[in-house]
Amino acid sequence: MFLNQSFELKSNNMTFTNIRIKEANITKFEEDFIKASEQAPKLFNKAAFIVVFLFNDFVTSVKLKRIRKAVESVGASLLGIKTEKNEQISEAKKAGINIIHDNKAAVTGQKKEQTSLIQTKDLMVHGKVRSGTQLYAKNKDIVICGDVSHGSEIIASGNIFIYGSLYGKAIAGVDDDKKAQIFCTDFAPELISIAGIYIINEDFAEEFIGKSVSAKMESDKIKLNIFMNKSTLSVH
Repeated sequence: MFLNQSFELKSNNMTFTNIRIKEANITKFEEDFIKASEQAPKLFNKAAFIVVFLFNDFVTSVKLKRIRKAVESVGASLLGIKTEKNEQISEAKKAGINIIHDNKAAVTGQKKEQTSLIQTKDLMVHGKVRSGTQLYAKNKDIVICGDVSHGSEIIASGNIFIYGSLYGKAIAGVDDDKKAQIFCTDFAPELISIAGIYIINEDFAEEFIGKSVSAKMESDKIKLNIFMNKSTLSVH
């Protein structure tokens, strides 16, 4: 989603999302970012972003303020920019923007806040995942035997298997594993993501809603497949 533009969105342990800006043309970024938010407003509104620059030139404080304005104009917030370069840190300070270091994205000068992210040690989770809950399976797959409610997130380094209804978010391959897949027996999510590529509910074809669906990456896009016809199931 939003490929071949001046920026891309990349998951960052799913507490925040990185905006990876590819080129120094900030005017193009402003145009692309606002256009992308119009295509998927639910993905951008009230989101918390961290900016990462994928080019070597440092960005002036004036341009940083423009980036912050573009982010805030879509109802999101800019937590800061991720950099270790002294010149870029100096410009960020002039603009009044936080610096995000590589030590697990701790915001300089701010106390780290508690999140609802729960790193589960279990491969299998039984029962309903309630709204507001984030389950994170680091370096492994996760199996959910129950429904995933609206407003909840299932996050895994590997694959996600949901034996129930998926109404919340399923985020697989968070460590750039493009081979990760998502399987769900009742598909109606707010969002799914594999290796940082997103699809939101507005973009799902009606044919997949309520079906048993698998999702995998093909050519840097997420492909959905119906893998089981519910009408063929019976209980004895």
